[in-house]
Amino acid sequence: MRPDELFPSAAGYLDVPSNLDVDPTDPTSVAQLLAHIRLQQDHLQDTPHVWEQFTKALLSDIRGVPAVVPQVPEGARVVLALGVCWAPARLAFECAQPLAMWEWLHRAVATSDNEGGSIDIDLGPVDRALKDPHWAKSVERIVILLAPMVFYLANNHSTGEHLAQGFRAPVFSICARALPTGDKHVVEAALHLAKHLVWQDLRRPACLLGHALELLLLANPTHPLAGAMAAFLAGERPPVTHRDPTVIAAWAAQHVSMNPFAALNLQVSRFLGMPKNEGDAVLPELLQQVEEVIAIVESESDPAQVSRDRGIIFSILGQLQYRLLQSGDALHLTQLLSIWRGVPADQARNDRCLTLANAGSKVWFRPGSAPSPDLPDSGNRLTTAFNKALGKALVTRGQGDTALTHPATGRKDLTQAEELHDALHAHLDVADLVEFAFSEDAAAFISLLPSLTPVQALLARAQGPALPLAVSLRAPLPDRPVERVQLWCGDAPSARTEAAIVERVFSYAGKTVDAITGDDLSRDRFLAEFQRDDYDVIWVVAHGSHPPYAPDQSAVVLSDSEYVFLDDLARATRPPASTRRLVVFNTCDSAAADTQGPYDDRGIARSVVGPDQAVIGHLWPVDGDAATVFGALLAIELADGSDYAEAFANALRDLQQDWATLAGQLGDRGIGSLVAEPLDGFRQPTIFDWGSAAFLE
Repeated sequence: MRPDELFPSAAGYLDVPSNLDVDPTDPTSVAQLLAHIRLQQDHLQDTPHVWEQFTKALLSDIRGVPAVVPQVPEGARVVLALGVCWAPARLAFECAQPLAMWEWLHRAVATSDNEGGSIDIDLGPVDRALKDPHWAKSVERIVILLAPMVFYLANNHSTGEHLAQGFRAPVFSICARALPTGDKHVVEAALHLAKHLVWQDLRRPACLLGHALELLLLANPTHPLAGAMAAFLAGERPPVTHRDPTVIAAWAAQHVSMNPFAALNLQVSRFLGMPKNEGDAVLPELLQQVEEVIAIVESESDPAQVSRDRGIIFSILGQLQYRLLQSGDALHLTQLLSIWRGVPADQARNDRCLTLANAGSKVWFRPGSAPSPDLPDSGNRLTTAFNKALGKALVTRGQGDTALTHPATGRKDLTQAEELHDALHAHLDVADLVEFAFSEDAAAFISLLPSLTPVQALLARAQGPALPLAVSLRAPLPDRPVERVQLWCGDAPSARTEAAIVERVFSYAGKTVDAITGDDLSRDRFLAEFQRDDYDVIWVVAHGSHPPYAPDQSAVVLSDSEYVFLDDLARATRPPASTRRLVVFNTCDSAAADTQGPYDDRGIARSVVGPDQAVIGHLWPVDGDAATVFGALLAIELADGSDYAEAFANALRDLQQDWATLAGQLGDRGIGSLVAEPLDGFRQPTIFDWGSAAFLE
């Protein structure tokens, strides 16, 4: 039969040879068709929307086959469904996009074409096809290709557990049988499965796979994945190998040629297995190796890829960070993180920064006092609260297969504000952090928490130090006095009101304000002005866009047709400076991150922050009235001569005053009539309103 008969909905996208006929009962013929489909997917990859529509049309046709072409056997449908989903799932895997990975893996075994995000799956057809002698070999091959993504989601994002359970037995069987061949796809699947088995405390099968990988590594030190095998086998505690992991690490260091990432992973594993005195002696050498790997990462021209590669290295360094946190070695921890961030030694911070991290069940910041893992798991509660309150689809270990089974909308749910507030306080001991920050005379926070955590707002509400978030990890240059302000007034409903307030506040203080509105708003002009150094403050009042399923498409929305995308800002350059300016993105989601990891530098504000540029933005969608009131308070502080961090902290505290005091304060500055309407809409603020602002440097 012709391919367009099998795929009527996708026929318009298919570009197959005119003489290609498909025998749906022949695995070889089906494999040939699948190869042509993958070529077409590769061809459409530069047009993501068309590529997605093509793949979804294929899946819809495959599900409709029993009614339209009943002679197509179930095994062929399974091969085609799994096969067409492999390419988008693999791309999401390589781009560290767990939401997209989850979606395509589940669509491969879905029972319907539900576009709402909640997908019912049925692994029965896959099980039956694996037991069918006619189709088993073809299905096994695709299952092995999908296995790394399935177990990666379960291991790193604690989701897709039902898929992982369904894949566990067949993938184990295939790996146990095929690992001696050294097939790289089988080895990759085995590595991810073995990690999954360790996490699930299934020691016997984990050790069986570990022993097989150990034998393969020793016999094939030149294998393409030898470095990955060595790092895994050397790092597991308790061991999954016959030999001592330290012996394997030492052998691999001498005999295995590996890429820099794998070599770093191996060296971290070796370091963690050393006694403290021996580890302290080799730590400088390890830091030098991190620096060399980061130099390779920094040479990449694509900012998104740089961020993804940094995320990989961050995960490699996780246990090393934990050891330095536990020991209270703040100097080496800050040095490690600075090197990881690509900061030259002469530009690194040398002031006191407090590191906040998740450990056990709560936020951890006091060295040597990690919270007990026996306490209630407040991390799961907080993640669930973020998902419900902010329309996110974040995941955390132990949460179960729930977060991604509901669509991420990016919209706030006001009924969840109280639970979000309570969950934050259950996870972070704000009073203790206030006391510790004061006692340490800290200058900034290094937050290894989920990027949405409003640390500064919580501290301001407790009358604590709302310190800057050190994102760039470079020593900030001195603030320049505010004399010239460039004001970009976009199409957001409250933009004109806020622009009028900001302009009046600065003008009354004798500052120059140049406002850009209407037809003068354009992406090209914004980027040109942004890359010059003519103003002390660039203030943007506009919409912000942060698509949950495509965070790389985040943007500042100046108008319906003028978008300044994240990648535009990440690639922007500025002339050298001896002082730093301030950029205020008073827009939704401007301080948000891609949530690919706990320390993510990929976001509107995060991508442009540096020693010569501090940035104020919002962690989530912010109400127009709240943004306008905050903007008024911030403008007053800056106009009065406060430095940037002080201005932000004072504005954040003032935002949380009782309403009458706040109204009086704004009225005394001669802007009472301008701010009256937004102030009236701010009478009963929630954490959504007072918790979103963030100061990054």
